[in-house]
Amino acid sequence: MNKLPHIKILVLNWNGGDIIKKCLSSLFKIDYKNYSIDVIDNNSTDNSIQIIKSEFPTVNLHINSKNLGYANGYNTIFRKLKNEDFEYYFILNNDTMVDKNVLKHLANNFSNFGKDNIYGPKINYLNNKNKIWYAGGYYNKFLGFTKHIGINKQEDRIKYKTVPTKYISGCSMLITKDLINELGGFNSNYKMYYEDVDLCHRASLRNKKCYFIEDALVYHEVSYSIGQNSVKKFMIKIASQAKFIYYNNNIIYFIISLFINIIFLPLYIINNFIKR
Repeated sequence: MNKLPHIKILVLNWNGGDIIKKCLSSLFKIDYKNYSIDVIDNNSTDNSIQIIKSEFPTVNLHINSKNLGYANGYNTIFRKLKNEDFEYYFILNNDTMVDKNVLKHLANNFSNFGKDNIYGPKINYLNNKNKIWYAGGYYNKFLGFTKHIGINKQEDRIKYKTVPTKYISGCSMLITKDLINELGGFNSNYKMYYEDVDLCHRASLRNKKCYFIEDALVYHEVSYSIGQNSVKKFMIKIASQAKFIYYNNNIIYFIISLFINIIFLPLYIINNFIKR
């Protein structure tokens, strides 16, 4: 019988005192025989660290001296764990709760699609568990356009099957340690957003694929750390979109894309602040 691969669960935390307990409690209920949990704390100023130390003493806790953001927060631990003996990272937001079979369902697909690809679960809203947030992802590298497949659909009305997809959400992503090392981790030039799209795009250039796995399930309290539909969130997304276009196209395409996006900016604003 083949040994189950060791999956290292990484949870990036910043001021998650209200939610980190829910997340870690769900991780300790996972039905999978070979996993460990590491939390990377981005210099929290609330009671997050105290909660982790007192209630989850077996969690490996790594505390950064300042808030390094998403990409650098993870990249520090990727470098630290580079030579340790395990095979996979399961990257997870602190504002999530997982189904106990999530790792089992993801790992079961290694035999179908190969171990060296990137896998992602279905992600539903934590406050409305029948409502889908992510069932696969699409992006256009020329315009920087991204979309979650199935977002805001009611699960009892539609069914999304296991399929290849363009990118896996950084909210919940299973990826080999070797591929992370090969890619050099996340692109730290992004302040927030598009790190996951950029990583999956760079992986695709190395002939790696992304797979959405229908039976694997995670629940997400969307935009806990920054707030839903905020002006700050919108401006950061626009800046990250421009960076993604710039990094992945030549200067002529970048200028044309920038012009097109400026034309459609009013529609982006309406979609972000009015459409629910």
